[in-house]
Amino acid sequence: MIKSIKNIKILLLSLLIPFAAFAAGEKRSFAVVIDSQAYEKCRESVDLYLSAVADEGLKTYLIVDRWNHPDSIRKELFRLYRENTLEGAVFIGDIPVPMVRNAPHLSTAFKMDQRRPWTDSSIPSDRLYDDFDLKFEYLKKDSINTLYHYYNLADDSPHGIECDIYSARIKPPKVDGKDRFELIDEYLKKAVREKRNRSNIRALTYFAGHGYNSDCMVARSDERLALTEQFPNFRKGDYDLNFINHSFDKFVKFRLMAELEREDLDLAILHHHGSEDAQLLNGSPQTMMASDWLEMARKFFRGKIRGANDTTESKRYYVENYDVPAHWVDNAFDPEISLKDSIYDASLDITLPDMKGYTPNARFVILDACFTGSFHLDDYISGHYIFSPGRTVAVKANSVNTIQDVWTIELTGLMDLGVSIGNWAKGQLTLESHLLGDPTYRYTSSRRDMESLNENIVLNKNNRGFWRRLINDYNPEVKSLAMKMLFKQGAISTDELMTILKSEERPTVRLQAFNLITKKYDHNLLPAIKTGMRDSYELLRRLATIEASSNLSPELLDMMMEEYLSPGVSQRVYFQLKEGISNFKKDDILAAFDKVASGRNSQWYSDKQKVRDNYESTLGRLEKEFGQLNCDTIPAKSKRFTITALRNSNNTAHMPELYKFLRESPDDDLRVILTEAFAWYTKSWKRDEIIGVCTELAAVEKSENVKKELIRTINRLKY
Repeated sequence: MIKSIKNIKILLLSLLIPFAAFAAGEKRSFAVVIDSQAYEKCRESVDLYLSAVADEGLKTYLIVDRWNHPDSIRKELFRLYRENTLEGAVFIGDIPVPMVRNAPHLSTAFKMDQRRPWTDSSIPSDRLYDDFDLKFEYLKKDSINTLYHYYNLADDSPHGIECDIYSARIKPPKVDGKDRFELIDEYLKKAVREKRNRSNIRALTYFAGHGYNSDCMVARSDERLALTEQFPNFRKGDYDLNFINHSFDKFVKFRLMAELEREDLDLAILHHHGSEDAQLLNGSPQTMMASDWLEMARKFFRGKIRGANDTTESKRYYVENYDVPAHWVDNAFDPEISLKDSIYDASLDITLPDMKGYTPNARFVILDACFTGSFHLDDYISGHYIFSPGRTVAVKANSVNTIQDVWTIELTGLMDLGVSIGNWAKGQLTLESHLLGDPTYRYTSSRRDMESLNENIVLNKNNRGFWRRLINDYNPEVKSLAMKMLFKQGAISTDELMTILKSEERPTVRLQAFNLITKKYDHNLLPAIKTGMRDSYELLRRLATIEASSNLSPELLDMMMEEYLSPGVSQRVYFQLKEGISNFKKDDILAAFDKVASGRNSQWYSDKQKVRDNYESTLGRLEKEFGQLNCDTIPAKSKRFTITALRNSNNTAHMPELYKFLRESPDDDLRVILTEAFAWYTKSWKRDEIIGVCTELAAVEKSENVKKELIRTINRLKY
């Protein structure tokens, strides 16, 4: 009888077990959430990991998931956060995956039509677990992928992410010859070893893949400048800061993979495109040899023919329309040639087969790419980094697509001061970005007086006096962190931030000031955009240009055109200006062009007349599209395309037509889509006007769906 009672007690406690190995008086805590099978199979390694975390000053909790429902896990984490100063959690094994719908604006790029299959049109996101202010409506559990639980972002939810705790996933990918329990066991033991062997950051490598940030070398050189500020030790001779560009080799993956295998590599920041099963690195190589260009052309046409539904017709098309010699493609289906082409293509990128037996050693890898962090799938590329025999303990990656123009390295220098990967990442997470591996991993601090910074981020987060003192620290990362912490508490004004933006010598501090100012919609937004567009730091110029392209105030057009036509404009800024300028009124754009180009007779400006001609024709077609929105004979499909494009463009040149459509169209489905598109105008100079129109319509709207969307849009624009 006693034995039976004891067993029941163990079963009940296994839902929440305060781990014993912590020192008295600890204030911060950390939770390990694990599925019941994984805990049964990996109990020893889990206990070792918990003990190692506790040794670093965290009270640890073990939550064995027997609910199999995200809501129950979230409730328990929130309780620990409220009562036990929970700072983070890690999800080990098969923990339910929240699949978030109706919230693409909380991601950076995801805008898929939600009529598509839910597995594709939802965002796998652990923000349900770590941002307790967000509100969700439970929809259903997937009948096939039973770990998937679908949620809508609630209408009355906050429309921004401010994670209360950090979180990470330890979920094995497919590895030949090993089951998930063996992989979890090996990883946790590795994580414990690396905790005991941790050191400070002495070697960092950053990489740029083909087509990323428009292959802008100004962006890459400025990134090096920023990194030497964020990690001051890299100014010394015995520290190692490496840069690898995709153009270094015909097949750069072999260089990059070798670099990531270095035993002494502490941190790797990889900028490239990606997919669930690949890191996309190379494009067509630059070459001096005519024979190489000819072979690339032959290979291109062979690939087009192989991929066609009608290969005979495809071959005829390319021979006749591109004057391709027939003998170039006669061997398109020769097995030897096909194999050669396949090997060539596979050599351009790091793919899942490349990870077999691979031993990456960079302790932390940041993958600035789409889909590489798709932890909800059975197999995904970033999972192989942490579950390899190498020393990599954590990866930051994205579960769906992401934009290129983000501040990837924001506050990364905090890790050089002993801040854990989790506490660093907590302030940089979007709906799609995730940590994989041990979020409590820390490098040793390069400053003895900052060894408690990691603890203070949690315990002193609301201590205004503490952060006000740190804002005067000489380290730019500490000052930037202090600014951010004060901003969250409403304890630093945009006026003070504008002073910093205008006067601060260090570019990352200026960028932090700019970033914070643009989170508010007040009198300093336009001045900050104008100041940022003239800054010497390429990333600040670029992000300011993006803000200008969202705001679209007439005050900005001349400055944007001046920069766009400048011979010294950097590539990625040019790209953003080209997109942004096209969303002003056509006549205003042409007048601004003429104003800037007037009196400038060099060949550069003469060539740019083609740009003017292109604007005139393209914007003329756009005027016609918007003019037809209120025409009954135009198909709904065409109108839908015009309306959904507004989410990216924030076009304000045709507001009368759009308001008329919203008020008078009999198509409620399209009115819902337009209302949702207006919700993306959070930085637009027309924001308050849109709020007014939506408020007016919501008061009299008869369609429940349209009214619901109007209220959502009002709430989002006011957030």
